[in-house]
Amino acid sequence: MAEGNKNLTRRQVIVGASAATVTLGAVTLGSSKAQAAGRWDHESDIVVVGSGAGASTAALIAHDNGDSVTVLEKAPIVGGTSAKSAGVLWIPNNFALRGRKIEDKKEDCVRFMARYSYPERFNASQPNLGIGERNLAMLETFYDNASPTIERLQKIGALEVAEWRMFALDRPATDYLDHVLENKVPAGRTLGPLKADGKTVGLGVDLMIHLNGALKKKGIPVLVNHRVVRVVTNPAGRVVGVEAESGGKTVTVRARKAVIFGTGGYAHNPEFVATYQRVPIYGACAHPWSTGDFINIAGAAGARLGYMAGAWRTQILLEEALQNPNLAAGVFFPPGDSMLQVNRYGKRVVDEKRNYNDRTEIHAQFNPTEAEYPNHLMFMVYDERTADGFAGAYPLPEKPTGAPYVISADTLDGLAAKLAERLKDVGPKTGNFSLSADFAANLKASIVRYNAFAKTGKDEDFSRGKHSYDTEWHAVFSPMHPGSKYPKNPSPNATMHPLSAKGPYYAIILASGCLDTNGGPQIDPKGRVLNTKDQPIPGLYGAGNCIASPSRYAYWGAGHTLGNAITWGAVAANNAHAETPSEAE
Repeated sequence: MAEGNKNLTRRQVIVGASAATVTLGAVTLGSSKAQAAGRWDHESDIVVVGSGAGASTAALIAHDNGDSVTVLEKAPIVGGTSAKSAGVLWIPNNFALRGRKIEDKKEDCVRFMARYSYPERFNASQPNLGIGERNLAMLETFYDNASPTIERLQKIGALEVAEWRMFALDRPATDYLDHVLENKVPAGRTLGPLKADGKTVGLGVDLMIHLNGALKKKGIPVLVNHRVVRVVTNPAGRVVGVEAESGGKTVTVRARKAVIFGTGGYAHNPEFVATYQRVPIYGACAHPWSTGDFINIAGAAGARLGYMAGAWRTQILLEEALQNPNLAAGVFFPPGDSMLQVNRYGKRVVDEKRNYNDRTEIHAQFNPTEAEYPNHLMFMVYDERTADGFAGAYPLPEKPTGAPYVISADTLDGLAAKLAERLKDVGPKTGNFSLSADFAANLKASIVRYNAFAKTGKDEDFSRGKHSYDTEWHAVFSPMHPGSKYPKNPSPNATMHPLSAKGPYYAIILASGCLDTNGGPQIDPKGRVLNTKDQPIPGLYGAGNCIASPSRYAYWGAGHTLGNAITWGAVAANNAHAETPSEAE
Protein backbone atom coordinates (compact mmCIF):
# COMPACT_ATOMS: atom_id res chain seq x y z
CA MET A 1 0.00 0.00 0.00
CA ALA A 2 1.15 3.56 -0.67
CA GLU A 3 2.67 5.56 2.16
CA GLY A 4 0.50 8.10 3.99
CA ASN A 5 -2.88 8.16 5.72
CA LYS A 6 -4.33 4.73 4.99
CA ASN A 7 -7.54 5.43 6.92
CA LEU A 8 -8.69 8.49 4.98
CA THR A 9 -12.16 7.87 3.57
CA ARG A 10 -13.47 8.95 0.20
CA ARG A 11 -15.98 11.26 1.90
CA GLN A 12 -13.23 12.91 3.95
CA VAL A 13 -11.37 13.56 0.72
CA ILE A 14 -14.40 15.29 -0.80
CA VAL A 15 -15.26 17.28 2.34
CA GLY A 16 -11.67 18.38 2.77
CA ALA A 17 -11.26 19.42 -0.82
CA SER A 18 -11.23 23.14 -0.08
CA ALA A 19 -7.70 22.74 1.19
CA ALA A 20 -6.65 21.46 -2.21
CA THR A 21 -8.23 24.13 -4.38
CA VAL A 22 -5.29 26.48 -4.43
CA THR A 23 -3.26 27.84 -7.29
CA LEU A 24 0.30 26.62 -7.64
CA GLY A 25 2.61 29.51 -6.93
CA ALA A 26 5.56 30.71 -8.92
CA VAL A 27 7.45 27.86 -10.54
CA THR A 28 11.15 28.09 -11.28
CA LEU A 29 13.34 25.95 -13.47
CA GLY A 30 16.96 24.93 -13.10
CA SER A 31 19.32 23.04 -10.87
CA SER A 32 18.22 21.79 -7.48
CA LYS A 33 20.41 21.78 -4.39
CA ALA A 34 20.53 18.00 -4.52
CA GLN A 35 21.55 18.10 -8.15
CA ALA A 36 24.33 20.58 -7.44
CA ALA A 37 25.59 18.50 -4.52
CA GLY A 38 25.23 15.25 -6.42
CA ARG A 39 22.70 13.95 -3.91
CA TRP A 40 19.05 13.05 -4.48
CA ASP A 41 16.48 11.80 -1.97
CA HIS A 42 15.23 9.21 -4.47
CA GLU A 43 16.41 8.02 -7.85
CA SER A 44 15.02 5.81 -10.61
CA ASP A 45 14.94 5.48 -14.37
CA ILE A 46 11.40 6.80 -14.68
CA VAL A 47 9.57 9.17 -12.34
CA VAL A 48 5.77 9.11 -12.70
CA VAL A 49 3.70 11.94 -11.25
CA GLY A 50 0.13 10.98 -10.34
CA SER A 51 -1.54 7.68 -9.47
CA GLY A 52 -4.69 7.51 -11.60
CA ALA A 53 -5.26 5.21 -14.55
CA GLY A 54 -2.86 6.95 -16.94
CA ALA A 55 -0.07 7.39 -14.41
CA SER A 56 -0.42 3.88 -12.99
CA THR A 57 -0.34 2.39 -16.49
CA ALA A 58 2.79 4.38 -17.30
CA ALA A 59 4.47 3.08 -14.14
CA LEU A 60 3.46 -0.52 -14.77
CA ILE A 61 4.53 -0.52 -18.42
CA ALA A 62 7.82 1.16 -17.52
CA HIS A 63 8.45 -1.49 -14.88
CA ASP A 64 7.61 -4.25 -17.34
CA ASN A 65 10.10 -2.69 -19.76
CA GLY A 66 12.78 -3.20 -17.13
CA ASP A 67 12.96 0.39 -15.92
CA SER A 68 13.04 1.28 -12.24
CA VAL A 69 10.12 3.55 -11.31
CA THR A 70 9.15 6.00 -8.58
CA VAL A 71 5.54 7.25 -8.35
CA LEU A 72 4.73 10.58 -6.67
CA GLU A 73 1.16 11.46 -5.66
CA LYS A 74 0.29 14.77 -4.01
CA ALA A 75 -2.93 13.50 -2.40
CA PRO A 76 -2.94 11.38 0.75
CA ILE A 77 -4.61 8.54 -1.15
CA VAL A 78 -4.01 6.95 -4.55
CA GLY A 79 -6.28 6.54 -7.57
CA GLY A 80 -7.14 10.13 -8.47
CA THR A 81 -10.27 10.90 -10.47
CA SER A 82 -10.07 7.44 -12.03
CA ALA A 83 -11.17 5.93 -8.72
CA LYS A 84 -14.31 8.11 -8.75
CA SER A 85 -15.21 7.23 -12.34
CA ALA A 86 -17.38 4.54 -13.87
CA GLY A 87 -14.17 2.71 -14.79
CA VAL A 88 -15.17 2.20 -18.43
CA LEU A 89 -12.48 2.09 -21.12
CA TRP A 90 -13.14 3.04 -24.78
CA ILE A 91 -10.81 0.73 -26.72
CA PRO A 92 -11.18 0.29 -30.49
CA ASN A 93 -10.47 -3.10 -32.06
CA ASN A 94 -10.56 -4.72 -28.63
CA PHE A 95 -10.55 -8.45 -27.92
CA ALA A 96 -14.31 -8.53 -27.26
CA LEU A 97 -15.04 -7.11 -30.72
CA ARG A 98 -12.63 -9.51 -32.34
CA GLY A 99 -14.17 -12.36 -30.36
CA ARG A 100 -17.52 -11.52 -31.96
CA LYS A 101 -15.75 -11.35 -35.33
CA ILE A 102 -16.41 -7.63 -35.70
CA GLU A 103 -13.61 -5.94 -37.61
CA ASP A 104 -12.83 -2.46 -36.34
CA LYS A 105 -10.52 -1.41 -39.16
CA LYS A 106 -7.88 1.22 -38.47
CA GLU A 107 -8.76 3.28 -41.52
CA ASP A 108 -12.45 3.40 -40.60
CA CYS A 109 -11.94 4.06 -36.89
CA VAL A 110 -9.39 6.82 -37.46
CA ARG A 111 -11.72 8.44 -39.99
CA PHE A 112 -14.51 8.41 -37.39
CA MET A 113 -12.27 9.89 -34.69
CA ALA A 114 -11.09 12.61 -37.09
CA ARG A 115 -14.67 13.40 -38.08
CA TYR A 116 -15.70 13.79 -34.42
CA SER A 117 -12.62 15.63 -33.15
CA TYR A 118 -12.23 18.04 -36.07
CA PRO A 119 -15.70 18.51 -37.59
CA GLU A 120 -14.84 21.92 -39.04
CA ARG A 121 -11.73 20.58 -40.82
CA PHE A 122 -12.48 16.96 -41.62
CA ASN A 123 -12.44 16.06 -45.31
CA ALA A 124 -11.89 12.43 -46.21
CA SER A 125 -10.75 13.32 -49.70
CA GLN A 126 -7.95 15.59 -48.52
CA PRO A 127 -4.42 14.57 -47.43
CA ASN A 128 -4.34 13.69 -43.72
CA LEU A 129 -8.16 13.81 -43.79
CA GLY A 130 -7.87 17.59 -43.75
CA ILE A 131 -6.87 17.72 -40.07
CA GLY A 132 -3.09 18.01 -40.38
CA GLU A 133 -0.28 15.48 -40.28
CA ARG A 134 0.39 15.57 -36.53
CA ASN A 135 -3.27 15.50 -35.53
CA LEU A 136 -3.80 12.47 -37.73
CA ALA A 137 -0.69 10.82 -36.29
CA MET A 138 -2.06 11.32 -32.76
CA LEU A 139 -5.29 9.52 -33.67
CA GLU A 140 -3.39 6.73 -35.41
CA THR A 141 -1.10 6.32 -32.40
CA PHE A 142 -4.11 5.96 -30.13
CA TYR A 143 -5.68 3.31 -32.36
CA ASP A 144 -2.37 1.41 -32.71
CA ASN A 145 -1.73 1.32 -28.96
CA ALA A 146 -5.13 1.18 -27.22
CA SER A 147 -5.93 -2.51 -27.58
CA PRO A 148 -2.29 -3.68 -27.17
CA THR A 149 -2.09 -1.68 -23.93
CA ILE A 150 -5.10 -3.48 -22.48
CA GLU A 151 -3.74 -6.85 -23.55
CA ARG A 152 -0.34 -6.10 -22.08
CA LEU A 153 -1.83 -5.03 -18.76
CA GLN A 154 -3.78 -8.28 -18.73
CA LYS A 155 -0.68 -10.29 -19.60
CA ILE A 156 1.39 -8.86 -16.74
CA GLY A 157 -1.42 -9.42 -14.25
CA ALA A 158 -2.19 -5.74 -13.72
CA LEU A 159 -5.77 -5.64 -15.00
CA GLU A 160 -8.76 -7.86 -15.68
CA VAL A 161 -11.44 -6.52 -18.01
CA ALA A 162 -14.48 -7.70 -19.92
CA GLU A 163 -16.89 -6.20 -22.41
CA TRP A 164 -18.96 -3.45 -20.78
CA ARG A 165 -22.62 -3.84 -21.61
CA MET A 166 -25.59 -1.50 -21.23
CA PHE A 167 -27.14 -3.22 -18.25
CA ALA A 168 -30.75 -2.31 -19.01
CA LEU A 169 -30.43 -3.75 -22.52
CA ASP A 170 -27.64 -6.30 -22.01
CA ARG A 171 -25.91 -5.19 -25.17
CA PRO A 172 -22.60 -3.50 -26.02
CA ALA A 173 -22.49 0.23 -25.34
CA THR A 174 -23.42 2.62 -28.13
CA ASP A 175 -20.89 5.33 -29.04
CA TYR A 176 -21.69 8.99 -28.41
CA LEU A 177 -21.84 9.74 -32.14
CA ASP A 178 -23.18 6.49 -33.46
CA HIS A 179 -25.16 7.75 -36.44
CA VAL A 180 -22.54 9.38 -38.69
CA LEU A 181 -21.45 7.43 -41.76
CA GLU A 182 -17.82 7.39 -40.63
CA ASN A 183 -18.64 5.27 -37.56
CA LYS A 184 -18.57 1.74 -38.96
CA VAL A 185 -18.57 0.08 -35.51
CA PRO A 186 -21.05 2.19 -33.51
CA ALA A 187 -21.16 -0.13 -30.49
CA GLY A 188 -18.88 -2.48 -28.59
CA ARG A 189 -15.68 -0.49 -28.09
CA THR A 190 -16.18 -0.29 -24.32
CA LEU A 191 -14.53 -2.51 -21.73
CA GLY A 192 -14.89 -2.52 -17.95
CA PRO A 193 -12.80 -3.73 -15.00
CA LEU A 194 -13.83 -6.92 -13.28
CA LYS A 195 -14.60 -6.97 -9.59
CA ALA A 196 -12.85 -9.29 -7.18
CA ASP A 197 -15.20 -12.14 -8.15
CA GLY A 198 -13.64 -12.14 -11.63
CA LYS A 199 -17.08 -12.18 -13.26
CA THR A 200 -18.90 -8.91 -12.58
CA VAL A 201 -17.91 -5.68 -14.32
CA GLY A 202 -17.18 -3.03 -11.73
CA LEU A 203 -16.46 0.70 -11.49
CA GLY A 204 -13.50 3.03 -11.32
CA VAL A 205 -12.65 1.94 -7.82
CA ASP A 206 -12.30 -1.63 -9.14
CA LEU A 207 -10.10 -0.40 -12.00
CA MET A 208 -7.78 1.28 -9.54
CA ILE A 209 -7.80 -1.71 -7.18
CA HIS A 210 -6.33 -3.63 -10.10
CA LEU A 211 -3.78 -1.02 -11.16
CA ASN A 212 -2.72 0.26 -7.76
CA GLY A 213 -2.67 -3.29 -6.44
CA ALA A 214 -0.31 -4.23 -9.26
CA LEU A 215 2.00 -1.34 -8.31
CA LYS A 216 2.21 -2.72 -4.80
CA LYS A 217 2.64 -6.32 -5.93
CA LYS A 218 5.49 -5.39 -8.24
CA GLY A 219 7.21 -3.36 -5.55
CA ILE A 220 6.92 -0.01 -7.31
CA PRO A 221 7.25 2.70 -4.63
CA VAL A 222 4.34 5.13 -4.43
CA LEU A 223 5.01 8.22 -2.32
CA VAL A 224 1.76 9.97 -1.35
CA ASN A 225 1.59 13.48 0.11
CA HIS A 226 4.33 14.45 -2.35
CA ARG A 227 3.31 17.47 -4.41
CA VAL A 228 5.64 18.00 -7.35
CA VAL A 229 6.33 21.71 -7.75
CA ARG A 230 8.92 21.81 -10.52
CA VAL A 231 11.00 19.81 -12.92
CA VAL A 232 14.78 19.92 -12.69
CA THR A 233 16.92 20.27 -15.80
CA ASN A 234 20.62 19.81 -16.42
CA PRO A 235 22.76 22.40 -18.27
CA ALA A 236 21.84 20.79 -21.58
CA GLY A 237 18.16 21.55 -20.92
CA ARG A 238 17.08 17.98 -20.32
CA VAL A 239 14.62 17.15 -17.56
CA VAL A 240 16.53 15.01 -15.06
CA GLY A 241 14.20 14.98 -12.07
CA VAL A 242 11.62 16.78 -9.98
CA GLU A 243 11.26 18.57 -6.70
CA ALA A 244 8.27 17.84 -4.50
CA GLU A 245 6.92 19.29 -1.30
CA SER A 246 6.10 16.85 1.48
CA GLY A 247 5.63 17.50 5.17
CA GLY A 248 7.07 20.99 4.88
CA LYS A 249 10.24 19.73 3.26
CA THR A 250 11.58 19.66 -0.28
CA VAL A 251 12.10 16.16 -1.66
CA THR A 252 14.29 15.68 -4.73
CA VAL A 253 13.79 12.75 -7.09
CA ARG A 254 16.13 12.03 -9.97
CA ALA A 255 14.88 10.54 -13.24
CA ARG A 256 17.70 8.96 -15.20
CA LYS A 257 15.53 8.60 -18.31
CA ALA A 258 12.35 10.63 -18.05
CA VAL A 259 9.57 12.17 -16.00
CA ILE A 260 5.99 11.25 -16.99
CA PHE A 261 3.13 13.41 -15.72
CA GLY A 262 -0.24 11.69 -15.44
CA THR A 263 -1.94 14.18 -13.14
CA GLY A 264 -5.38 15.75 -13.34
CA GLY A 265 -6.80 18.80 -15.03
CA TYR A 266 -7.59 22.15 -13.39
CA ALA A 267 -11.29 21.65 -12.62
CA HIS A 268 -10.80 22.58 -8.96
CA ASN A 269 -8.56 25.57 -9.55
CA PRO A 270 -10.93 28.59 -9.48
CA GLU A 271 -8.31 30.96 -10.91
CA PHE A 272 -7.62 28.74 -13.92
CA VAL A 273 -11.34 28.11 -14.49
CA ALA A 274 -12.01 31.86 -14.49
CA THR A 275 -9.08 32.42 -16.84
CA TYR A 276 -9.64 29.70 -19.42
CA GLN A 277 -13.35 28.80 -19.48
CA ARG A 278 -15.90 30.93 -21.35
CA VAL A 279 -18.66 30.21 -18.84
CA PRO A 280 -18.06 29.04 -15.29
CA ILE A 281 -17.51 25.41 -14.39
CA TYR A 282 -19.60 25.47 -11.25
CA GLY A 283 -18.58 22.01 -10.10
CA ALA A 284 -16.74 18.90 -11.17
CA CYS A 285 -16.60 15.18 -10.52
CA ALA A 286 -12.82 15.36 -10.63
CA HIS A 287 -10.66 14.37 -7.69
CA PRO A 288 -10.47 17.45 -5.41
CA TRP A 289 -6.71 17.69 -5.97
CA SER A 290 -7.23 18.38 -9.68
CA THR A 291 -5.79 21.89 -9.66
CA GLY A 292 -3.78 21.87 -12.88
CA ASP A 293 -0.30 21.91 -11.35
CA PHE A 294 1.31 20.62 -14.55
CA ILE A 295 0.29 23.77 -16.44
CA ASN A 296 2.67 25.98 -14.47
CA ILE A 297 5.32 23.31 -14.06
CA ALA A 298 5.51 22.56 -17.77
CA GLY A 299 5.07 26.22 -18.63
CA ALA A 300 8.21 27.05 -16.68
CA ALA A 301 10.00 24.41 -18.76
CA GLY A 302 8.88 26.16 -21.94
CA ALA A 303 5.92 23.96 -22.84
CA ARG A 304 3.36 24.96 -25.42
CA LEU A 305 -0.21 24.87 -24.14
CA GLY A 306 -3.25 23.77 -26.09
CA TYR A 307 -7.06 23.48 -25.85
CA MET A 308 -7.07 25.35 -22.54
CA ALA A 309 -10.82 25.93 -22.77
CA GLY A 310 -11.44 22.20 -23.09
CA ALA A 311 -13.17 19.91 -20.60
CA TRP A 312 -14.99 16.61 -20.36
CA ARG A 313 -18.32 18.30 -19.76
CA THR A 314 -21.55 17.44 -17.99
CA GLN A 315 -24.52 19.40 -16.79
CA ILE A 316 -24.74 19.61 -13.02
CA LEU A 317 -27.17 20.81 -10.35
CA LEU A 318 -26.37 24.47 -9.78
CA GLU A 319 -27.44 24.66 -6.15
CA GLU A 320 -25.66 21.45 -5.22
CA ALA A 321 -22.45 22.78 -6.77
CA LEU A 322 -22.75 26.13 -5.03
CA GLN A 323 -22.71 24.29 -1.71
CA ASN A 324 -19.75 22.11 -2.68
CA PRO A 325 -18.09 22.10 -6.11
CA ASN A 326 -16.65 18.63 -5.51
CA LEU A 327 -19.42 16.50 -6.96
CA ALA A 328 -20.12 12.79 -6.80
CA ALA A 329 -22.08 12.84 -10.08
CA GLY A 330 -23.29 15.02 -12.89
CA VAL A 331 -26.56 15.07 -14.79
CA PHE A 332 -25.16 12.69 -17.35
CA PHE A 333 -28.53 11.84 -18.85
CA PRO A 334 -31.63 13.88 -17.88
CA PRO A 335 -34.36 11.40 -16.95
CA GLY A 336 -37.97 11.50 -17.97
CA ASP A 337 -39.98 11.71 -21.17
CA SER A 338 -42.42 14.53 -20.32
CA MET A 339 -39.44 16.82 -19.77
CA LEU A 340 -37.64 19.56 -21.66
CA GLN A 341 -34.89 22.11 -21.04
CA VAL A 342 -35.21 25.82 -21.72
CA ASN A 343 -32.94 28.85 -21.44
CA ARG A 344 -33.53 32.27 -19.86
CA TYR A 345 -35.95 33.06 -22.68
CA GLY A 346 -38.03 29.94 -22.05
CA LYS A 347 -36.89 28.37 -25.31
CA ARG A 348 -35.52 24.93 -26.09
CA VAL A 349 -32.00 25.04 -27.52
CA VAL A 350 -30.74 21.44 -27.45
CA ASP A 351 -31.59 17.75 -27.70
CA GLU A 352 -32.00 16.97 -24.01
CA LYS A 353 -30.98 13.35 -24.54
CA ARG A 354 -27.65 14.02 -26.30
CA ASN A 355 -24.51 12.81 -24.56
CA TYR A 356 -23.43 14.86 -21.57
CA ASN A 357 -20.22 16.23 -23.08
CA ASP A 358 -21.77 17.59 -26.27
CA ARG A 359 -25.04 18.65 -24.66
CA THR A 360 -23.26 20.78 -22.07
CA GLU A 361 -21.50 22.78 -24.78
CA ILE A 362 -24.81 24.63 -25.24
CA HIS A 363 -24.19 26.55 -22.01
CA ALA A 364 -21.35 28.47 -23.70
CA GLN A 365 -23.35 29.57 -26.76
CA PHE A 366 -22.92 33.33 -27.17
CA ASN A 367 -25.61 35.77 -28.33
CA PRO A 368 -23.72 38.51 -30.20
CA THR A 369 -26.73 40.82 -30.43
CA GLU A 370 -27.24 41.01 -26.67
CA ALA A 371 -23.61 40.21 -25.75
CA GLU A 372 -24.77 37.50 -23.37
CA TYR A 373 -24.77 33.78 -22.74
CA PRO A 374 -28.52 33.06 -22.74
CA ASN A 375 -27.95 29.39 -21.83
CA HIS A 376 -25.51 30.14 -19.02
CA LEU A 377 -28.05 28.38 -16.81
CA MET A 378 -30.68 26.00 -18.16
CA PHE A 379 -33.99 24.94 -16.65
CA MET A 380 -35.16 21.34 -16.70
CA VAL A 381 -38.97 21.56 -16.67
CA TYR A 382 -41.21 18.53 -16.20
CA ASP A 383 -44.62 17.40 -14.98
CA GLU A 384 -46.02 14.95 -12.45
CA ARG A 385 -45.65 12.02 -14.86
CA THR A 386 -41.89 12.42 -14.99
CA ALA A 387 -41.61 13.31 -11.29
CA ASP A 388 -43.42 10.10 -10.32
CA GLY A 389 -42.62 7.83 -13.24
CA PHE A 390 -38.87 8.37 -13.13
CA ALA A 391 -38.49 9.01 -9.42
CA GLY A 392 -35.02 8.30 -8.10
CA ALA A 393 -33.30 8.58 -11.49
CA TYR A 394 -30.75 11.30 -10.75
CA PRO A 395 -31.33 14.18 -10.35
CA LEU A 396 -35.00 13.41 -9.65
CA PRO A 397 -35.61 12.66 -5.96
CA GLU A 398 -37.60 9.66 -4.79
CA LYS A 399 -40.52 11.98 -4.06
CA PRO A 400 -41.50 14.84 -6.39
CA THR A 401 -40.48 17.61 -3.96
CA GLY A 402 -38.02 15.52 -2.01
CA ALA A 403 -34.98 17.72 -2.66
CA PRO A 404 -34.41 21.43 -1.94
CA TYR A 405 -33.20 22.09 -5.48
CA VAL A 406 -36.60 21.07 -6.95
CA ILE A 407 -38.88 24.05 -7.59
CA SER A 408 -42.59 23.33 -7.97
CA ALA A 409 -45.84 25.18 -8.66
CA ASP A 410 -49.36 24.41 -9.76
CA THR A 411 -49.11 26.53 -12.90
CA LEU A 412 -46.39 27.44 -15.39
CA ASP A 413 -46.76 31.11 -14.45
CA GLY A 414 -46.22 30.17 -10.83
CA LEU A 415 -43.22 28.05 -11.76
CA ALA A 416 -41.66 30.97 -13.64
CA ALA A 417 -42.21 33.28 -10.66
CA LYS A 418 -40.56 30.83 -8.27
CA LEU A 419 -37.65 30.30 -10.64
CA ALA A 420 -37.12 34.05 -10.78
CA GLU A 421 -37.05 34.24 -6.99
CA ARG A 422 -34.59 31.36 -6.73
CA LEU A 423 -32.32 33.03 -9.28
CA LYS A 424 -32.34 36.19 -7.15
CA ASP A 425 -31.18 34.15 -4.18
CA VAL A 426 -28.19 32.75 -6.04
CA GLY A 427 -27.60 35.89 -8.11
CA PRO A 428 -24.39 36.96 -6.33
CA LYS A 429 -22.79 33.70 -7.46
CA THR A 430 -24.15 33.57 -11.04
CA GLY A 431 -23.54 37.08 -12.34
CA ASN A 432 -27.16 37.93 -11.47
CA PHE A 433 -28.41 35.67 -14.24
CA SER A 434 -32.16 36.19 -14.59
CA LEU A 435 -35.20 35.20 -16.64
CA SER A 436 -36.38 37.35 -19.52
CA ALA A 437 -39.67 39.18 -19.14
CA ASP A 438 -41.32 36.84 -21.64
CA PHE A 439 -39.97 33.63 -20.09
CA ALA A 440 -43.38 32.31 -18.96
CA ALA A 441 -45.06 33.01 -22.31
CA ASN A 442 -42.22 31.44 -24.25
CA LEU A 443 -42.14 28.43 -21.92
CA LYS A 444 -45.80 27.77 -22.61
CA ALA A 445 -45.20 28.04 -26.36
CA SER A 446 -42.17 25.74 -26.10
CA ILE A 447 -44.24 23.12 -24.32
CA VAL A 448 -47.03 23.33 -26.91
CA ARG A 449 -44.48 22.79 -29.69
CA TYR A 450 -42.71 20.01 -27.77
CA ASN A 451 -46.00 18.22 -27.10
CA ALA A 452 -46.84 18.24 -30.78
CA PHE A 453 -43.49 16.62 -31.55
CA ALA A 454 -44.01 14.05 -28.79
CA LYS A 455 -47.35 13.02 -30.30
CA THR A 456 -45.85 12.44 -33.74
CA GLY A 457 -42.61 11.01 -32.37
CA LYS A 458 -40.51 13.40 -34.46
CA ASP A 459 -38.59 16.27 -32.86
CA GLU A 460 -38.36 18.67 -35.79
CA ASP A 461 -36.12 21.10 -33.88
CA PHE A 462 -33.37 18.96 -32.32
CA SER A 463 -33.99 15.35 -33.44
CA ARG A 464 -34.41 14.05 -29.91
CA GLY A 465 -34.78 10.29 -29.97
CA LYS A 466 -33.97 9.98 -33.66
CA HIS A 467 -30.68 8.15 -33.18
CA SER A 468 -29.71 5.02 -31.28
CA TYR A 469 -27.69 6.89 -28.67
CA ASP A 470 -30.74 8.79 -27.41
CA THR A 471 -33.10 5.84 -27.16
CA GLU A 472 -30.66 3.23 -25.89
CA TRP A 473 -29.04 5.36 -23.19
CA HIS A 474 -32.53 6.58 -22.24
CA ALA A 475 -33.33 2.97 -21.38
CA VAL A 476 -30.16 2.75 -19.27
CA PHE A 477 -30.37 6.01 -17.32
CA SER A 478 -34.08 6.71 -17.46
CA PRO A 479 -36.09 3.57 -16.66
CA MET A 480 -39.67 3.90 -15.51
CA HIS A 481 -40.04 3.52 -11.76
CA PRO A 482 -41.61 0.08 -11.12
CA GLY A 483 -44.05 1.53 -8.60
CA SER A 484 -45.23 4.42 -10.76
CA LYS A 485 -48.92 5.09 -11.25
CA TYR A 486 -48.21 6.16 -14.82
CA PRO A 487 -48.16 3.74 -17.76
CA LYS A 488 -45.27 3.09 -20.09
CA ASN A 489 -44.86 5.71 -22.78
CA PRO A 490 -47.20 4.80 -25.69
CA SER A 491 -45.78 7.55 -27.93
CA PRO A 492 -43.81 6.65 -31.07
CA ASN A 493 -40.65 8.13 -29.56
CA ALA A 494 -39.71 6.58 -26.21
CA THR A 495 -37.76 9.66 -25.15
CA MET A 496 -40.70 12.05 -25.60
CA HIS A 497 -44.14 12.27 -24.00
CA PRO A 498 -46.44 15.32 -23.93
CA LEU A 499 -46.37 17.35 -20.72
CA SER A 500 -49.68 17.50 -18.89
CA ALA A 501 -52.07 20.37 -19.49
CA LYS A 502 -52.43 20.68 -15.72
CA GLY A 503 -49.93 21.06 -12.92
CA PRO A 504 -48.15 20.54 -10.74
CA TYR A 505 -44.99 21.40 -12.68
CA TYR A 506 -41.40 21.16 -11.56
CA ALA A 507 -38.07 22.72 -12.47
CA ILE A 508 -34.41 22.14 -11.66
CA ILE A 509 -31.66 24.67 -12.40
CA LEU A 510 -28.79 23.15 -14.41
CA ALA A 511 -25.34 24.62 -14.87
CA SER A 512 -22.17 23.84 -16.74
CA GLY A 513 -19.86 21.38 -14.98
CA CYS A 514 -17.37 18.72 -15.94
CA LEU A 515 -15.71 15.46 -15.11
CA ASP A 516 -12.40 17.33 -15.42
CA THR A 517 -10.72 19.75 -17.79
CA ASN A 518 -8.54 18.48 -20.65
CA GLY A 519 -6.33 21.37 -21.72
CA GLY A 520 -2.65 21.76 -20.98
CA PRO A 521 0.82 21.11 -22.37
CA GLN A 522 0.78 19.63 -25.85
CA ILE A 523 2.43 16.31 -26.64
CA ASP A 524 3.63 14.64 -29.82
CA PRO A 525 2.78 11.10 -31.03
CA LYS A 526 5.49 9.71 -28.73
CA GLY A 527 3.94 11.33 -25.67
CA ARG A 528 6.73 13.90 -25.38
CA VAL A 529 5.81 17.40 -24.16
CA LEU A 530 6.47 20.03 -26.83
CA ASN A 531 8.01 23.44 -26.30
CA THR A 532 6.98 26.70 -27.92
CA LYS A 533 9.28 25.97 -30.86
CA ASP A 534 7.36 22.75 -31.51
CA GLN A 535 10.25 20.59 -30.34
CA PRO A 536 10.12 17.89 -27.64
CA ILE A 537 11.36 18.92 -24.20
CA PRO A 538 13.95 16.20 -23.53
CA GLY A 539 12.95 13.85 -20.76
CA LEU A 540 9.40 15.20 -20.23
CA TYR A 541 6.24 13.22 -21.10
CA GLY A 542 2.53 13.54 -20.38
CA ALA A 543 -0.75 11.58 -20.41
CA GLY A 544 -4.29 11.96 -19.11
CA ASN A 545 -6.25 15.07 -18.20
CA CYS A 546 -3.16 17.17 -17.47
CA ILE A 547 -2.27 17.50 -21.18
CA ALA A 548 -3.97 18.98 -24.24
CA SER A 549 -6.33 16.17 -25.16
CA PRO A 550 -5.20 14.16 -28.21
CA SER A 551 -8.89 13.92 -29.11
CA ARG A 552 -9.35 17.66 -28.76
CA TYR A 553 -12.90 18.36 -27.47
CA ALA A 554 -14.55 15.14 -28.68
CA TYR A 555 -15.82 12.43 -26.35
CA TRP A 556 -15.88 9.40 -28.65
CA GLY A 557 -17.85 7.07 -26.40
CA ALA A 558 -18.30 5.74 -22.88
CA GLY A 559 -14.89 5.31 -21.30
CA HIS A 560 -13.16 7.67 -23.70
CA THR A 561 -11.27 9.60 -21.01
CA LEU A 562 -9.83 6.51 -19.32
CA GLY A 563 -9.12 4.75 -22.61
CA ASN A 564 -7.07 7.73 -23.73
CA ALA A 565 -5.31 8.06 -20.37
CA ILE A 566 -4.04 4.50 -20.16
CA THR A 567 -3.10 4.39 -23.84
CA TRP A 568 -1.00 7.54 -23.69
CA GLY A 569 0.45 6.44 -20.36
CA ALA A 570 1.72 3.31 -22.13
CA VAL A 571 2.94 5.29 -25.15
CA ALA A 572 4.91 7.59 -22.86
CA ALA A 573 6.45 4.71 -20.91
CA ASN A 574 7.49 2.84 -24.04
CA ASN A 575 9.15 5.85 -25.61
CA ALA A 576 10.74 6.93 -22.34
CA HIS A 577 12.29 3.47 -22.11
CA ALA A 578 14.24 4.21 -25.27
CA GLU A 579 15.79 7.34 -23.76
CA THR A 580 19.53 7.24 -23.07
CA PRO A 581 20.17 7.71 -19.32
CA SER A 582 21.17 11.31 -18.69
CA GLU A 583 23.84 12.99 -16.67
CA ALA A 584 22.26 14.79 -13.74
CA GLU A 585 24.76 17.65 -13.78
